[in-house]
Amino acid sequence: MILMIIVSSVISIIALLSMIFGEAVQDLSERLPGHGESIISLAIILSSLFTACFINHRSPKIRVFGTLLASTGCLAVACWFFLFIINTGFLTNPKPYDTPLDAFKPTLLWFQSIVALAVGIGLLCIAYKQSRSCTPLPLNNTNDDTKYGLVARVLHWTTAFLFILMIPLGIFATIIPEGTPYRIEYYVVHKTIGALIFILVIVRLAWKLYSHQPKPTSGLSAFERLLSKAVHTVLYFLLLAIPVSGFIMTSYFGAPTYLFGWEVQPFWQPSEHGVVIWGVVHKYLLPYLIYLVLGAHILGALKHYLFDKQDKVLVKILG
Repeated sequence: MILMIIVSSVISIIALLSMIFGEAVQDLSERLPGHGESIISLAIILSSLFTACFINHRSPKIRVFGTLLASTGCLAVACWFFLFIINTGFLTNPKPYDTPLDAFKPTLLWFQSIVALAVGIGLLCIAYKQSRSCTPLPLNNTNDDTKYGLVARVLHWTTAFLFILMIPLGIFATIIPEGTPYRIEYYVVHKTIGALIFILVIVRLAWKLYSHQPKPTSGLSAFERLLSKAVHTVLYFLLLAIPVSGFIMTSYFGAPTYLFGWEVQPFWQPSEHGVVIWGVVHKYLLPYLIYLVLGAHILGALKHYLFDKQDKVLVKILG
């Protein structure tokens, strides 16, 4: 709990300073009044952090509350899609496509929203099941031989929640037609979350190098262990590569990168050639690759839990 308070305070101070000093040195007239997009970004980040802390809390009741928060987040994404995005008409009349692959974006949003709705309902069922348990969760801050500690879990789940939220935000932002009043606000939220994910992954890697790692789960074959390690390595790479490639693409386009109220200007001159190359990397290559890898990661965990009856796989990071 102390860790959560410290981290949330630091993030809030950074956001507040960016709102104060960012407006003092930059023209933010195109942004929402009162730094609305920065406040939305901060709310998403803090809610993800709190949820990650609560689902790993020692108290069963607080873990139930954390699961309910996670469910609320999923259902909020679904409501955002079904009650707002559909009514904008952008799914049928989006911004002109840059490539034929852009035609899949409305379908991706549909798929992600249906999954969010299903997961939200599933988490409600899990919360009900958790409410019938009174077993506390014995968990240290550091890892042990059988499971990850609180620090690793909070970093893992905060990153996961933010990334899952960032995907539909980014996709929707790219189909909003030019000149739409709130288009830039979606980019502010998307890029702010992306920058924080990059920082979180760096911290996760540093903690991974510093801390003791749990032993491989017994019962897994050598191939499954190798595959698991490969998937985790690729996920780390992609979680770093996606925000970096986004920054490079944005810089070549001549647009700023946002971090709450701050606008980080491009480090080099605009280049149409650079936009094309890095646009392909950031918008198509890396996202579709991480969809596959993330899907394999989730399906693998579910396989071990549902079919192989390897409860220890999920217990290492969740139980």
